[in-house]
Amino acid sequence: MRSVRLPTPLVLAATSAMVCVGLVGMWASRAPAEDGERSAATAPNATFVVDASTPERAAESFLDAWRRRAHDTAARLSVGPALEQVRARAQRDARMSDHERELKAQVWDAMASERLRLRLRSAENLDGGGLHIEGVAEGSFLGHPYSRAVEFTLRPEGDEWRVADFAFGEILSELPGSLDLSDD
Repeated sequence: MRSVRLPTPLVLAATSAMVCVGLVGMWASRAPAEDGERSAATAPNATFVVDASTPERAAESFLDAWRRRAHDTAARLSVGPALEQVRARAQRDARMSDHERELKAQVWDAMASERLRLRLRSAENLDGGGLHIEGVAEGSFLGHPYSRAVEFTLRPEGDEWRVADFAFGEILSELPGSLDLSDD
């Protein structure tokens, strides 16, 4: 396999574009509450609930941890291919510079300030007691309604459930206008 080296100006331009989109997202999401402060429920670093007592709750908790880039929590909730994806993402994040990591954390905290809820569409029992579920992750993204197709394969471990595999599907909602990058 031949590796391709991208020109430095192209890499810098792409990075700048990603940072700009993130900063626009942060700016758009920081609308003050009526009392001028964000509520604890929507604060970027608000504690989130981890519940693996049912397949649906485990999938929702994993989704929340993944969205917030809480790699340790996502790893605790996963096994097999899902755990490998979590580890790979954590390694990619670890290779970033401190400045890149801080910018990314600020962007993701602003965009992931609200927990997504999982609305199930279908569930299929698998051999060995596992479960495959398909549904829609719903919530808000930068203050706008957000929904995305998701799939999870889960398996029981003792009294709890673990995500064995997952896939994110099509985004079913409109992106906020500030992130519309079309040529229209």
